[in-house]
Amino acid sequence: MKATLDSMFQVAFGVELDSMCGSSEEGKKFSIAFDDASAMTLFRYVDILWKIKKFLNIGSEASMKKKTKIINDFVFKIIHTKIELMESSKDKSLMKREDILSRFLKGTENDPIYLRDVILSVIIAGKDTTATTFSWFIYLLCKHPSVQDKVVNELRELANAKKIANFADFAETLSEEVVERMQYLHAAITETLRIYPAVPVTATQ
Repeated sequence: MKATLDSMFQVAFGVELDSMCGSSEEGKKFSIAFDDASAMTLFRYVDILWKIKKFLNIGSEASMKKKTKIINDFVFKIIHTKIELMESSKDKSLMKREDILSRFLKGTENDPIYLRDVILSVIIAGKDTTATTFSWFIYLLCKHPSVQDKVVNELRELANAKKIANFADFAETLSEEVVERMQYLHAAITETLRIYPAVPVTATQ
């Protein structure tokens, strides 16, 4: 879950959250608040008094308000910092960032509240589903060594890395073009989703 949150944060904001190692105290507080707020939101489905608690600012809803403030403060700080960097910097490389926030800022949208809503929606929708799929994928690879070997061989062949001595160096070889050519890996992940759907049931109102 932490690894996926870090990845989603990189995609959404283009910054390193590092909830895995907890090197950032702000990032650590955000990660805890994010998970707690998600759990509290789910609890509202069974807590028939949550609206009253929210109105009176008591119990779980009082805690929810505190967690939400931590999340908002952290996200708004990132958004404002990115806006200032992109407006003041003459470094054109900042304008080529592929994270979601930078793409919005390259357009005309710079409303912090709108940006927060869009980006947090992406993180909320992608975090648990991605983490669950990765977990089942690794589990299935362990159960089927022959498939694991084929995935590894495809990675090595397309990345032109016969010997993998350092993970960081290997990761550098995995460009978007290389990843798109990994048809066997794609098939294995797709089969994982068929057997263990990330969202097997949805609730609609």
